[in-house]
Amino acid sequence: MNIPFRLITATTAIMLACHVQVAAQDLQSQPVPFTAYLDFKALATSSGTNAALPIWLESLEFDSPKTDGAAVPEKSTFRMRFRQLAGINDELLIRLFFDDTQGASPEISAWTELGQRLTIPKKLGGGLGLPASETVLIPMTGVDYIEIEVPGNGSNVRSAFLSSIQKTQIFKAIDFELPSTLADPFQAAPAGKPAANDAYLYGRVKATLDNSTVRLSSTDGMSSAIQFELATRPLVAVITFEILNADLNAPPQVTVNDRPLGAASLQLPDLADPAFQGTVKPLENDMQFHYAGWLKCQKIVPGSSLQAGINQLVLQLGDAKGAAAIRAVEVQLKYNWENLEYSLQP
Repeated sequence: MNIPFRLITATTAIMLACHVQVAAQDLQSQPVPFTAYLDFKALATSSGTNAALPIWLESLEFDSPKTDGAAVPEKSTFRMRFRQLAGINDELLIRLFFDDTQGASPEISAWTELGQRLTIPKKLGGGLGLPASETVLIPMTGVDYIEIEVPGNGSNVRSAFLSSIQKTQIFKAIDFELPSTLADPFQAAPAGKPAANDAYLYGRVKATLDNSTVRLSSTDGMSSAIQFELATRPLVAVITFEILNADLNAPPQVTVNDRPLGAASLQLPDLADPAFQGTVKPLENDMQFHYAGWLKCQKIVPGSSLQAGINQLVLQLGDAKGAAAIRAVEVQLKYNWENLEYSLQP
């Protein structure tokens, strides 16, 4: 007789037996008629692309001219030509995947066929030397083509995720702001908006500790050390920050006042997100993954780790070799207030 579960003990746990035997080729793919993923590396090394294009995307072009005697082109251009279909591609989301190389920042702009530029060029990246991705929204009224221009041969521009977007109605609490005006296709957490001033709400104090972008490296021992002052010690605290090129198996380590607290927790989007990039290493059974974009990290800090006066927070990478960058570091401090729910246990 097949028993669907096995009782471990009467008071501990139940183990469910679930067998999934569905081959990948038997699964039904999610339809995405208004979305395209473009492999620019394949385009740059061939005369065309074998990607299936949505009806609103007419063609792709790659132009990388060399001047006489030059070993490397001065600039390269990825050009996407569009069909204007009202109601289908009125506004476009472009997420570009690229290596954020110093001096080779991609620039996105929209044009008419007559050569009139319709949008202010948007330069991406900050020269951090890390795999990155950034999202741009482009109104498509009158747009015939979009150019992605990059200094050099364009080898640092890898791919693009394109999707038509539309407005929808949502409800929000009147007293609270929306975290973002764009719902990410893969449910990634929105970028942080560090406030200039500290804020208090229901016993919580929120404060920005560092709004700059800092590079971390386990190889070079580069870390981020931040000092902040507290009037009184809180009951508990939460450190929040964003990380670029996070190693999923080795999130940043958090130390407060010389007390190691362990690894921060990553808030991961859907695994369908093209920003997940794998690396295969010799003698290792598992593929290692990094995220070529910004992810939100959090770490709970016990109140006993903090003190009234000067405190020091250190963020650094673990033993795994690699590099990353962090930004938007903030702290939330929980204090007692008149409606705090708690119980005393013997």
